[in-house]
Amino acid sequence: MTSPGSTVADLALATGLQIATAPTTWDAVVTSVIDADRAEEMLSLDGALVLASWQPTRPNGPLPDLPSLLEPLIRKHPAAIVVTPSRQVNAPRQAVSRAEQARVCLIWNTDHAVATDLVGTLARLVAKTQTPPAQSPARSAVLDVLHRADDLDEMLQAMGQALRATVRLSESHSSAATEHAEEFALSGITGTLPALEITRADPLRADEAAMVEGLLAVIRLHKKLRDSHVDDHALESARNLKNILSEDLTQREASLRRSRRLSLFPRHPVVFLVLEPFGVSVDISGLHDLCTALAPVASRFDPAAITIVNEGALVVVITSSTDLDTLARSLYRGVQVPLAVGVSDPVDDPRSYPEAFRQAARAVAVGRRVGAINRVTRYRDLGVLGLLYQLPEHARRNFVNETLGSVADETPDGLDQRRILQVLRSTDCNIAESARELFVHPNTLRSRIAKIETVTGKFMNEPDRRLTIFTALSMFSLDSNVEGD
Repeated sequence: MTSPGSTVADLALATGLQIATAPTTWDAVVTSVIDADRAEEMLSLDGALVLASWQPTRPNGPLPDLPSLLEPLIRKHPAAIVVTPSRQVNAPRQAVSRAEQARVCLIWNTDHAVATDLVGTLARLVAKTQTPPAQSPARSAVLDVLHRADDLDEMLQAMGQALRATVRLSESHSSAATEHAEEFALSGITGTLPALEITRADPLRADEAAMVEGLLAVIRLHKKLRDSHVDDHALESARNLKNILSEDLTQREASLRRSRRLSLFPRHPVVFLVLEPFGVSVDISGLHDLCTALAPVASRFDPAAITIVNEGALVVVITSSTDLDTLARSLYRGVQVPLAVGVSDPVDDPRSYPEAFRQAARAVAVGRRVGAINRVTRYRDLGVLGLLYQLPEHARRNFVNETLGSVADETPDGLDQRRILQVLRSTDCNIAESARELFVHPNTLRSRIAKIETVTGKFMNEPDRRLTIFTALSMFSLDSNVEGD
């Protein structure tokens, strides 16, 4: 058994950390200290104090939205979360409110010198208040289970005998309503790869759960060895996918026939993702490193996902039912460089793969040009931008200069006038609504519009001229971003 242990308030006082949330969150007892990366693999964080860093996705870039980063941790109900920002900033009010709502203590650490060994320091403080757990039958059975660890099925059977439970690998929860089932994740995302499911009439005791956690590493190793048997299929799928996407029609037809014969590609609809580093120069070796880092992430969402490097970009083929926004966030966390992501329409025939690849490539190109950093750009949402992108760049620039004139200049007046045009476009040239959005008086807005019309010509009551100006504005957005090259 353990003593009552350290509360969040005790640990904050001992380390000098600042508590950002209300006192109602301070009395939670802390039983473990873990970092955020390891916390993602756990189903529950009861009693845990989680350490998370808050830093931009690119050097000197803006800090990402903190509530969104903390939400996956808060949902697992830890005792507290310690946030170490990369710069001197106060805790955002929204993050504090969300933590208080969930009764999770939010601790703010701006001392980077302390952060270097904060896990060790806090873990030692927690350990001082705990006594070693009493020996139990489950703990004494660990060696008996490990004696049969060379065979996964026998090991699971031994665990079941020690725990007096049914133990199996399962991709979905299927226990009877009268029984208690617990799952231990074998990957970062439960349900996309097998989890260890333990079912019996009563919940696991703390020492039994600790025994299972200790044996998970051996089970994961068995899982990796078992997965290695499908490597040949994955390599053949990747090789044939590259041939299908190539311009060599003879090679493409041969690979299509081979893929049908070997059933290399899924029969359900898939989408193509094209990923490119944003604002960072990466050579072909770096692209292959990215491929190695991101392929396991895609496989967690879809075990049949295919990840390759093709035509200087990273390509992922994954089932169309995947939550692409969640996948994209996991991909961003998997690498240290910002990414632009383009997504095709769903396709269910390998003969449509080349067109789907071109759609995703066009989507990522447009996304880069309009500054869609670490965001998903879908081909179906491109609208007129997808059409305008196919025009030669010099033709777009000439049209912009002829239509917008000085409104396209990189001057304060030019920036303000383009913002007014963007708001007018979004409100269908409604003066009252546009004035509210711009926080100006309608008469002031009319005066500014009149100034713009001295350059572009009158357009408020001329639908054809208005269409021309708004088209030029869209063209400007494609070519004004230097990252679009």
